[in-house]
Amino acid sequence: MHLLDKSLYGLVPARFVSRPNRFVIVARIGRATVRVASRDPGRLRELLIPGVTLLLAPSTDPRRRTAFTAVLVRKGRRWVSLVPALANAVFAAAVEAGRAPGLRGASIRGREVTRGQSRFDFVLRHRGREWLTEVKSASLLEGGQALFPDAPTTRGTRHVRELTAHARAGGRALVVFVVQCGGAQCLSPHAGHDPDFARALVDAHRAGVRVLAYACRVSPRGIAITRRIPVVFR
Repeated sequence: MHLLDKSLYGLVPARFVSRPNRFVIVARIGRATVRVASRDPGRLRELLIPGVTLLLAPSTDPRRRTAFTAVLVRKGRRWVSLVPALANAVFAAAVEAGRAPGLRGASIRGREVTRGQSRFDFVLRHRGREWLTEVKSASLLEGGQALFPDAPTTRGTRHVRELTAHARAGGRALVVFVVQCGGAQCLSPHAGHDPDFARALVDAHRAGVRVLAYACRVSPRGIAITRRIPVVFR
């Protein structure tokens, strides 16, 4: 398993109490109530239920207002990541190790690359061509189907539309979904939560943008891609 970094050791168990806004979680550690940083701006209504178990990473920055960051939440028998930005690290590690199905032999040639009005996560080199690549983290799971997004994302829609324009102009473009929870059998755009994004992704697929999705193994020890899953456009 890919260990993301040493900070994943020493995670502190807690119980979810409330979420006063997108950036703060109130949790209970033993008898103490603490305010915890939230890195996921999504709704997370299916995950953050009063009393559910969280794992918190202690902060080493004395300037921070919160002493912990929420990194994992327990849903049934599985752990779910609460840090969308980890999707990039998980994907990059898989590519560099040759363990990203559908992209074997690929290499990372650029990170945080600006094209048009957007900054994209990677430029990959695969089979002699460069692919402008955007990675999205999915954590909403319904009956084995991962759904993205779990809240409207104008930024995500803009990224997909610009990748579509790039593909139509003759470039190569790729959207990657990393499902940061176990049990996913497929992934679909969530038209119910964001119809604009769903339409944009369908248009991108039709224009030749490649869309890949990966299931992950998630635990307090780390997160790693395990297999490619189908993308279902519904």
